Amino acid sequence: MKRITLVIVLAMLVSGSSAAAQEAGRITRIEFRPATVAEGGGVFITLVGSGSCSYTIDFGDGRSETRTSVILPDRLRHSYSEDREYLVVATPEKPCEGVARAKLDVRAISRGIWGLAAGPGTALPHGIHVTITIDGKGECAVTLTYGDGTTDKVDGTLPLRRAHTYAKAGTYELRAVAAAPCRGEAALKLEISR
Repeated sequence: MKRITLVIVLAMLVSGSSAAAQEAGRITRIEFRPATVAEGGGVFITLVGSGSCSYTIDFGDGRSETRTSVILPDRLRHSYSEDREYLVVATPEKPCEGVARAKLDVRAISRGIWGLAAGPGTALPHGIHVTITIDGKGECAVTLTYGDGTTDKVDGTLPLRRAHTYAKAGTYELRAVAAAPCRGEAALKLEISR
């Protein structure tokens, strides 16, 4: 089974706002997740934003697709034929706003990280307890950054589970990076609420 490393670099361009533009849909970013064999393989690409948009997505491999009047977020699956880096760009049609660009590095992984997941949180007197899964394969050392100023060094056979308690509600960027000889990194945006 081909596993992929996702190296994501996000950039966003947003046009000026007006009263009419605030009612229009808005593209804010692109997110990636490897699709399992049971899901058809390839990569799930999620265009994140709000409202209704028509847009064209350039997959960076010479192929593109136009999506009409979809409610954001919108998810689609795409298969890449070779291991290399791709620049994925989503360009909306007016009145929808925002252009999202993200770099995707597709490489087979025999030992390393290919995803992150977080389980539902439990409210505790001193914070919100979350279970995090580092998905991947092989014996690896991983640096796990929780987005709240704390970092863990985790060693073991992937997939690994870790528990973390966030002191307060908020938005956190969770990131896992494998140390050599393992490969891969993954990021996940967490919305923590009580």
